[in-house]
Amino acid sequence: MDGNYSGTLDVRLPVADTVIFLDFPRLLCLSRVIKRRFIYAGKSRPDMASDCPERLNWEFIKYIWSYPIIRRPGILEKLSQLTPNQQVIILNKSREVREFLQNISHNSDLIN
Repeated sequence: MDGNYSGTLDVRLPVADTVIFLDFPRLLCLSRVIKRRFIYAGKSRPDMASDCPERLNWEFIKYIWSYPIIRRPGILEKLSQLTPNQQVIILNKSREVREFLQNISHNSDLIN
């Protein structure tokens, strides 16, 4: 699953075998959103629908800034309640994401 739709986590988490939670610092998230806004101002990003132009407003900035305090604790609580056969991977840094993806790539090469 992808996204930050906490309203549907109770439906999605029970059927997930693996959860990867990108738990980045708020300044990093905010800087990336601002950078995206300047790169794709008035147009859609390649990973978005063509009719979804990049926007940035005060409400979204407040959401990003308050996320670690307001939303993160609830998500971590839900993740702590998953069953032992559900894997939870929490990545806090870009370097950890790169290493994780390299490991997946390396392991899939060994399987094929």
